Amino acid sequence: MLCERCKIREASVVLTEVVNGVRTEHNLCSQCATETDLGQYLDTDFPFAKILSGILGITPEAQDPQTEKMNQLACPTCKMTYGEFIKNSRFGCPDCYDTFGLLLNHNIQKLQGSDTHVGKRPLYQKNGESHAQNVESAREMETKEEKLAILTSRLQEAIEEEEYESAAKYRDEIKALKEDMGIA
Repeated sequence: MLCERCKIREASVVLTEVVNGVRTEHNLCSQCATETDLGQYLDTDFPFAKILSGILGITPEAQDPQTEKMNQLACPTCKMTYGEFIKNSRFGCPDCYDTFGLLLNHNIQKLQGSDTHVGKRPLYQKNGESHAQNVESAREMETKEEKLAILTSRLQEAIEEEEYESAAKYRDEIKALKEDMGIA
């Protein structure tokens, strides 16, 4: 497929643009793609990291006094500075997460309004109960349903073999389990 812009070179980059809910795709060659506004993100081996830095609003161009101080903060283990992290979009060691975590959380909080992921509430979730509580109660219901199925099959076997005392015992257990489950 040829580049939509120059119509000469082979398209190697697909830019997807969503404006007012309308999605359009543009097939561009690498040279035309670098000439677009997103060109700064396409000139590296790992563009996702630069895109992430751009989304978080931590660009090397922002140089106010507070930013200068933040950029000089260094990891005690690998000696990587926050400015180097912004430039490379990669941490140097696991301790960098602890060292720069507050700065990243601050930027994420500015971007999203919170640094804690809440997610969507499942449709079946009852008010006041956590997702974990709902999962646990669903598992309990599954085990009760399995037990009910087992007791029902044992009841049928006992009736077929004319073991009426065992059948009566299974019937009573089924009745108690159904009451516990809220089944009439």
